Amino acid sequence: MNRRNFLKACCIIPALGLTPSIIMANTASTGAGLERIIHIIQNDKHLNKKVSPENIADAISCAGRMNEILSEAIIQTGAANDHQITAVDTREMNDYIFRVYRDEWVEIHGDDEDNGEETGFHKVRANGARTQLFGKNAINHVADSIYHLGFESHRKNRLLNEDGANNASYQRVAEWLDALLRTDLEAGILINPDITEIVGTTGTGLDQTIDIIYQDSGLQKRISLGDLREGADAANQMNHLVIEAIKETKGVKNGELTVQDVKQINGYLVEHYSEVWAQIHGDDEDDEETGFHKVQSDGAKTRLYEKNAVNKVFDGIYHLGFETPYKNRLVNEDGNKNASFKKVTFWLNQLLANDLN
Repeated sequence: MNRRNFLKACCIIPALGLTPSIIMANTASTGAGLERIIHIIQNDKHLNKKVSPENIADAISCAGRMNEILSEAIIQTGAANDHQITAVDTREMNDYIFRVYRDEWVEIHGDDEDNGEETGFHKVRANGARTQLFGKNAINHVADSIYHLGFESHRKNRLLNEDGANNASYQRVAEWLDALLRTDLEAGILINPDITEIVGTTGTGLDQTIDIIYQDSGLQKRISLGDLREGADAANQMNHLVIEAIKETKGVKNGELTVQDVKQINGYLVEHYSEVWAQIHGDDEDDEETGFHKVQSDGAKTRLYEKNAVNKVFDGIYHLGFETPYKNRLVNEDGNKNASFKKVTFWLNQLLANDLN
């Protein structure tokens, strides 16, 4: 099978290990907004004067396949469940495509080889296209940037291209995808009903932590949807353990916690959940984040009680599960001094003001 026919076949063969009913039934008829890229390739007069019909056809096959994979990534990750595409979604899509389609994406995206040969989508990229989209060159800038979503990321603010060089930002690509797919997003065509977002389930003021994590503008720009979900889920689990500890230690008097109450909460959590807590709370080790640390120190900006809500207040509270040798201070996951019992008591009383009476 020659390469051109192979690429055409790719467009109709479902990926191994994935459910065809989800991928084929949904992505074959979704992401219609991405077809705009195909139409532009077909109709850009200057491009079609400079590029042979055969190369145009090859590039269209490659773009079509990448569009299918993009639609699949949106559905499989639940990125469109809130009817919009944001930077957290494009990061998650990037991770998904690189993990599942790494080798195929390299081939169909293509490159400009050292011998002058152009492959894949690059048969039309930087070859004279003039059509504008969102104030940029539609093929050379917008489409090419979107099609960098399949390459490995250095997890900073920009995608990397086929040569590993910085390219468009996750935020900009999210804006373009959101605009191209606006009709599909509003219609709910790209929704994955099997994926639900994390919500606070303690029924107390601690559930605010989940809302703040999800809505934080800094986290929305800096981390993936998957990391956001993992961090929020860890917070929700620790919230449940904190509420359990409060109930079991029976320390609440006069509608508020005292420093001594919080010390008892610390003792209870250490005695009953030390290992579990360490796993849920997580850490930053060897450039790998786990648990709540998927969102801690990752750009959160929300302020609460004149402190950074995620990095200071929530993280301080979530050190309640670590044993401390100090009389007045908690320690973090590395055994270093952290927030005082007095501060954590204040934060808990504020968050639980409507629950302690």
